[in-house]
Amino acid sequence: MTDGLRRNIASLFDNQGHLFLLAMDHSQSGILKGLEKPFELMAKLSSSIIDGFILNVGMAGYMAEQSFLRKKLVLRTSFGGTQLANEYASVHANHVSPETALALGADAVLMMAAVGGADYKSLQAAAADIDAFHRFSIPVIAEIIASDFSKTATFDIQYHGARIAAELGADIVKAFYVDGFEKVVACCPVPVILAGGPKDRDIFTVAMQALDAGAKGFAFGRNIFQSEKPEEIVERLGVILRQIK
Repeated sequence: MTDGLRRNIASLFDNQGHLFLLAMDHSQSGILKGLEKPFELMAKLSSSIIDGFILNVGMAGYMAEQSFLRKKLVLRTSFGGTQLANEYASVHANHVSPETALALGADAVLMMAAVGGADYKSLQAAAADIDAFHRFSIPVIAEIIASDFSKTATFDIQYHGARIAAELGADIVKAFYVDGFEKVVACCPVPVILAGGPKDRDIFTVAMQALDAGAKGFAFGRNIFQSEKPEEIVERLGVILRQIK
């Protein structure tokens, strides 16, 4: 790891060692409820305690606005098809170059690591892309999903997937909460941040449990942008995050 990459990773966690991101990259597969007017939501949260936003390349230019200059830009680089497709893609190929990420001022990039099935197709490509971004000292966040997406929030996928992504060079892992989450974190040699949250559990309870298990922050989407009061959700999550030393 170069000194530049080490420095850039550390700067992601300059909020007392934690990272709090709002994931707004969902609409690359189609417009989601709550993201009909994404810039209005971003404006509402520009002065909040959120550290940054996960955005697609077409949205990233808005981070150059004065109100967002102190926020981090995590650029989504992979694409797996739209919600209008007839089948779910088991390979989420990267379509954004390191040069484009630098030109947009990205603080890090995020790509999918799909495990299960014929995952050599997705993981070999992801490993090569991680290497390409590292040549420019750009930190890489890998989100762990299953090639059969219905199995994503299962222990085996998250436990093995987190370690595999780290072994392939990911600097941070975005993992979904599962029973036994503390084992996912303990066996992953890079920081883990919590992705979303189970739909059948209280998000604040899950957030606290994930932090107690060793997670270094959150990357939440629907639980914030589909809330009637996203500012309040962010504030409550921020309070939880600040309680962890």
